[in-house]
Amino acid sequence: MTTDAHPPFHIRFGRFITHAPVLLSKHLWIWPLLGALILGAVGLWVRDRVEGATRAELASRLQTLLNADIAALRLWFSERQADARSFAADVRIEESIGKLVDLARSNDVTEESLANSEPARTLQLYLKPLLDAHEYLDYIVLSPDRRILASPYRRLVGHPAPRSYDMFMWRSLRGELAVSRPFAREATLSQRAEGPLMFVSAPVKSPGGSIIAVLAVRMRPEMEFSRIFSVARMGETGEAYAFDHRAVMLTASRFDDELKKRGLIPDSPETTAILNMRLIEPIVGPDGRLVRNTSSHDTRLTRMAASALMGEEGYDVQGYRNYRGVQVVGAWSWLPEYGMGVATEVSAHEAFRTLNLVRQGFIILFLLLALSGVGIFAFTLWVETLQASLRKDALALRRLGQYVLLQEIGRGANGMVYRARHALLRRPVAIKLLSPDQTNEDTAARFEHEVQMTSQLTHPNTVAVYDYGRTPEGLFYYAMEFLSGIDLDQLVRKFGPQPEGRVIYILRQVCGSLAEAHRTQLIHRDVKPANILLTRRAGLCDVVKVLDFGLVKARHLRAPDSASANAVVGTPHFIAPEAIETPDAIDARSDLYSLGAVGYWLLTGHTLFESTEVPILLDGHLKNMPVPPSQRLGRPVDPELEKLIMSCLAKQAAGRPSSAEVLDEALGGCPSALEWTSKTAAIWWDEHVPGIDPAPATAIAEKTLVIANRS
Repeated sequence: MTTDAHPPFHIRFGRFITHAPVLLSKHLWIWPLLGALILGAVGLWVRDRVEGATRAELASRLQTLLNADIAALRLWFSERQADARSFAADVRIEESIGKLVDLARSNDVTEESLANSEPARTLQLYLKPLLDAHEYLDYIVLSPDRRILASPYRRLVGHPAPRSYDMFMWRSLRGELAVSRPFAREATLSQRAEGPLMFVSAPVKSPGGSIIAVLAVRMRPEMEFSRIFSVARMGETGEAYAFDHRAVMLTASRFDDELKKRGLIPDSPETTAILNMRLIEPIVGPDGRLVRNTSSHDTRLTRMAASALMGEEGYDVQGYRNYRGVQVVGAWSWLPEYGMGVATEVSAHEAFRTLNLVRQGFIILFLLLALSGVGIFAFTLWVETLQASLRKDALALRRLGQYVLLQEIGRGANGMVYRARHALLRRPVAIKLLSPDQTNEDTAARFEHEVQMTSQLTHPNTVAVYDYGRTPEGLFYYAMEFLSGIDLDQLVRKFGPQPEGRVIYILRQVCGSLAEAHRTQLIHRDVKPANILLTRRAGLCDVVKVLDFGLVKARHLRAPDSASANAVVGTPHFIAPEAIETPDAIDARSDLYSLGAVGYWLLTGHTLFESTEVPILLDGHLKNMPVPPSQRLGRPVDPELEKLIMSCLAKQAAGRPSSAEVLDEALGGCPSALEWTSKTAAIWWDEHVPGIDPAPATAIAEKTLVIANRS
């Protein structure tokens, strides 16, 4: 039980919140202390969140780059294997190798005669242009007993193949395509070729299908193979590379020059990190230079290499020292099918550059706030209060530039609409202006976008904009024609479903307004009953005025805020399916879907899907076809009109009329189109106009609903 002397906590807390502004305004010295405390707490929280998010995003980027390198590597291996397969399957090459095999089996053949034989020369004649076209260096043909049967280097013919060839030879003898990893040239191989070797091989078969030899072509690993890993890497210090089961690098490093200067690899022009750099943490020599650790009992692999050689796939965004002695973050994976690992790394300094700047920024901001928080707050509060007061005072004078405000006729979340008149022309107008309390850069930009888009349109069925301005006090406004009448939402709610002829009469005028907008590459994006007004103009009745182009999308311009390309914009009962799924891809036919929904509303008195839950409505537009109007009404409807409305409501834009002009023409061809004329409209207005309240007619865009981005 509580008493007045000791009210409940929530009441006391509410009183504190209510009186806090008064307290703070009287004691401005509290602001620096309060601001510093809050910023300190927020800074620690934000630092932890930013650091966590940064590390998570960094891990994702590293893994993405690693996957890209692996995919490129697999593709490159696949292409090389395809080349070898096509070479070995060439009938001319296959026949030449078959003759070489037969010749090698002869007892009287010598190494020299085999190297200079007609099949050997024919094989070289056929292979050379293929190798040159695909940028291979040379070739070698191996027999199942490991003998070299053919090579451009004839002194090798007849000799046993080096042991290092086993990594690809035996796989091809089993009928597989094989790509070797880069390996060092053995002393027994007296080729002229310099640097590491790398082969792709394929089996050569006899006409009977048995494997009689292996054809292997040599590549330059420091060129193509290394180039794969130079495409997808991060920033200025990022690199990707491959390494073997001994943690020896198989690709060139972007830091080869640095490695030479530090003495980590031999300092010669042709030397690269390939087969010369082991992934161990370097040590500091007596002269302060980083040197390789050559002690076999004190070799410490880098964090990445140790994990990868255990067959693990992972990443480290906490930081570790790499083979250059630099603190890095990285991701890695072991590829058992190729007998190599792949890694991507970037220096921790570069990776966390943004995070470090955030940390420094918070420290500086904290100090600045502690020194000048009171003055900044007081000045800001004074300026904002003064600006709001000036805007309210200007509005209280009922004068905006040359316009005199007469009566407020509409109000929304961000603005008001007034009936006004031009002071000199005495012309009645409707003035729409931003609320003084809601005026900021974002609302002003959206407001300006609306008037810019609407002012481009001059069709008689589109509301006309006369003027736009901003008072010295900062009040934004624009003037448009003053309209009295009734919107289609009120029309149906007050008078029920409309005659078929009148529905056509109204829709055709809306088509005219939309056609002009679409020709100028503008899409309304919020066609709905509340944005379509019926009025009387120049003695004509049932004149349509299309309102609210505040959410219009210009296909050649970028709209601000909620009207941006990726925002789901519209009213749930009337939004097109593609505006929900792919708002970036909407076109004029999206407006026609909404117009079809408006026609359905006029004809039946119901929306397409009746629910108050936005997700249910959106799913309905995406998945369900509405009940035909005749079925909803329980009576026949002009079949041509019903067919047109249902075609506008097609889920796919391609199933709808191609343009507003096409829809207008089709509506004019409906049998019931002649049932409503200007005379019929005049009779209706004479009979019902006393029941229409003209005031809401210019409460223009404030009923618009902008749906947040839908995930």
